[in-house]
Amino acid sequence: MIDAEKLKKNIEEIQERIEKACLRSGRNPSEVKLLGATKGVDIDTIRLANELGVKVFGENRVQEFLPKYNQLPHLEWHFIGRLQTNKIKYIYDKVLLIHSIEKVEQIQELEKRCSKVGKNIDVLIEVNIGGEPSKGGVLPDNVEGLIEKICECKYVNLKGFMTIPPIEKDEKKLRQYFRRMKEIFENYKKLNYNNVKIEVLSMGMSNDFEVAIEEGATLVRIGTKLFGERPKT
Repeated sequence: MIDAEKLKKNIEEIQERIEKACLRSGRNPSEVKLLGATKGVDIDTIRLANELGVKVFGENRVQEFLPKYNQLPHLEWHFIGRLQTNKIKYIYDKVLLIHSIEKVEQIQELEKRCSKVGKNIDVLIEVNIGGEPSKGGVLPDNVEGLIEKICECKYVNLKGFMTIPPIEKDEKKLRQYFRRMKEIFENYKKLNYNNVKIEVLSMGMSNDFEVAIEEGATLVRIGTKLFGERPKT
């Protein structure tokens, strides 16, 4: 478990950096939400982070999420990792937002599960903005097909997009990926679809969240800078 004073300092520093990035880009800091990425983080640390002001938490793996949810069901949980269709049944009624929709099968399974209990679920489409074969998400040209499938649903609601750009040392190139993602976000935000209210752009992590905010992110997913280095798995 991370030292309480260290965690408090980390949270304060991240919030300050978020505010400064917003000010540099003429944005209101209230437009950007901080999500604590809890992969490899213990229950006591998550609980403490919540007490210190972190309100949203995101988990990457179903098997790691479930015991955390069982102990902290009152927190706002998001699922931010790659999601196998056969694991949807374990989380659809426990998370507020799923960030990683990339297949028609996921949408169909969510609609089936949610229809049985009369529950709506909010989702983001993950966009593979760099076209990397090793990463999840759909290519930009395939976004519309998934949106159309969500429009056929009664219980699945699209709230926006998520992306993880290529690791890039050149800030100019990195910024181009985020800028392209913002264009996609704005283009679909203008259109009038059923079950679609585009308002969340989830992009930016520990090493690039300030650039992401400057280019339009509304939610940043911070793990290492918040909780410190986690064990490699």
